[in-house]
Amino acid sequence: MSPAPYRILQLASSSDMGGTERMILFLTEALDRAKFTPYVGALVGDGDLIRRSAPHCQQARHFEFRFPGDPIALKNLVSFIRENRIDLVQTYGLRADTAGRIAAKLGGAKVIVSSIRSIDPWRRWHHTLLDKATASLVDMIISNSAAGRDAAIARREYPPEKIKVVYSGIPTRSIPRERRTRIRQELGLAPDAFPVIGILANLREMKGHEDVIEALPALRAGLPKLSFLFAGRDDSMGDIESLARTTGVADSIKFMGYVEDTTPLLAAMDFFMLPSHWEGLPVSVIEAMHAALPIITTRVGGIPELIRDRVDGLLIEPANPIAITNAVFELAQDTTLRHALATSARERAMREFSVTAMTSKIEAIYGELLEK
Repeated sequence: MSPAPYRILQLASSSDMGGTERMILFLTEALDRAKFTPYVGALVGDGDLIRRSAPHCQQARHFEFRFPGDPIALKNLVSFIRENRIDLVQTYGLRADTAGRIAAKLGGAKVIVSSIRSIDPWRRWHHTLLDKATASLVDMIISNSAAGRDAAIARREYPPEKIKVVYSGIPTRSIPRERRTRIRQELGLAPDAFPVIGILANLREMKGHEDVIEALPALRAGLPKLSFLFAGRDDSMGDIESLARTTGVADSIKFMGYVEDTTPLLAAMDFFMLPSHWEGLPVSVIEAMHAALPIITTRVGGIPELIRDRVDGLLIEPANPIAITNAVFELAQDTTLRHALATSARERAMREFSVTAMTSKIEAIYGELLEK
């Protein structure tokens, strides 16, 4: 008789949808059900992750932490782990790391895995102290980039031998390019708009939207029919859109809010851009690679592990509107370069950044830890 599937809890700090939460969804959907039964949990947020993961897992639960260390929520999390006989808990983010590790231990989970999703330059001494306080409970850390691993080692949070790098991957999706003209019409883009440049990222300072706004006067002078698509949750509380209006460039930007299905936007784009100031391994860049789009992005965090400069895309320095302007002009003027970058990016994505490759590596790590 084959053993019963192991019960795996993916525990996120937030249930708001972002790159990490989308990877949890992809992994939950792809896990081999003969070996693993997935559960999904989140500590705070609007609950979108819980709603979207519910059809694809055994149970999804929002634990509604009111503040870090909330004793009632922590007790509920411990009970959930114990009652569902969870074998392995993987935590994502500092809040889930601290509360989730303790709850997993108290709830009787056999294995505790944590995640590194970014280089986290915002961390201060007290964040590192919180991490270190429960680090001894962790059996393994999975980082989605070598840059994230190296940053954690430099902060002396974990010993190098406890960290494994597994690159993120996404499922293959159909990009509806046959509807490109109709999609552009629905987005309110002019028939002759060029280039249409998309940024798939929640609106916050570190993602570099403000650098684009600063670059736009020069870009519009050379490319008067240019248009940007800003698709992402507005974490700036309207500040970024207000900056675009006061700068006089708002009519060149479509502020779209959070978009669940990004495939129509990818079909509408001529280029993809992610001008982040710091990153881990951004899912949106992997999406653009799969969609065979020419990419402009910054040389930060794990992005150079995805994009080889002038092979799979153009890498520029962060917080540099002049570099943004020059890169856009270069791609706009060079059809051959656009095609070469897009083709190489898609081939590399299919080979190295697929959900199949990611899931098989994570399943192997889970199996190795659980069968010890």
